[in-house]
Amino acid sequence: MERRLPAQYEGWQAHEAQMRRMTTPELVAEIQDGPPDRRLAALSVINLAAVEPAVVRDWIRTLPDAEANELAGAIPVLSPDGSCDEDARWCALARDGYEARRLPTFLVVLMASLEAMESRGCAGAAAEWERTADWLGEMFDRLSAEGDEDALDDISLFVFENYLDRDAMFECFCGAIVRHEWFAGEVSANPSIYLARLPEARQRRALLEAAQAGGLPFEQAWANLRTS
Repeated sequence: MERRLPAQYEGWQAHEAQMRRMTTPELVAEIQDGPPDRRLAALSVINLAAVEPAVVRDWIRTLPDAEANELAGAIPVLSPDGSCDEDARWCALARDGYEARRLPTFLVVLMASLEAMESRGCAGAAAEWERTADWLGEMFDRLSAEGDEDALDDISLFVFENYLDRDAMFECFCGAIVRHEWFAGEVSANPSIYLARLPEARQRRALLEAAQAGGLPFEQAWANLRTS
């Protein structure tokens, strides 16, 4: 499905062929000073690995949402020319991007970058999962305190519903259950959304944690899981 963009970006795809012939400094100049349609086209083709990190972080803070989304999509996840150090850089950038803008595209890129580290067999992959889990727990607490339901839904959809087979993410998930009674209630009422593909031991632990944190009694939540 084609993205719905504000009117100022109309026709941006027409610039892509020209942009692909431009150098990185020329593309940076377009993104810094060009009109919206040309900025979006430049973001769609630029190699972020060739751009100074400080410049990319400035774009995260200042670009309009449509362009920040394109920026996130430009992060070269699973590039055959990439390295473990670059994957770790993209993880950090995606975390910063989501924290600053709360656009779900950054969450998608973050998780893909972590998977890229796994697929390359990076020695630092486990530590990066742990670092992301600690960050995610803090983000979850902050978003809950602010009542940002859309962002909380994004974390559930793009992280908790797909990555609880990773130890660090499961521990983050259980921590969120323990700290937030509303989330304990949600998990115990709809456990299959999160737990259906997990081993029974983890299913039981999560639902016991939820019951103790103010969710449904374990027996009821377990029945919900088994009948869904």
